[in-house]
Amino acid sequence: MRASNPVIGLCLLAGTAAGYLATAAWAADLRVAQKNRVFAVSQIEIARGDTVQFTNDDEFLHHIYVRSADLNFDSSEQAPGQIVEVRFRNAGSYDVRCRIHPKMLLVVTAR
Repeated sequence: MRASNPVIGLCLLAGTAAGYLATAAWAADLRVAQKNRVFAVSQIEIARGDTVQFTNDDEFLHHIYVRSADLNFDSSEQAPGQIVEVRFRNAGSYDVRCRIHPKMLLVVTAR
């Protein structure tokens, strides 16, 4: 029986790490405005690993939260002009809401 070649093992490890880094490098930051007590869009589709930046373009507070099996996020109060970032690491569909304005809903689908 022949021993495995350590050079091949290192090449496979390097290739796996490079693939992971390439995936992380492609992650995007997307902006969604909050104005007039609504999100600028009602739904978006993103890639798994993308970050959504929620900008408060209103004159009053907002409060971003997500509750799901894969993601639990709860921001503090979001002042006018402030940005809250949420990263969607796993594929799935997520309801994003404002705790202060319960009718606000954004459905984020991460693929």
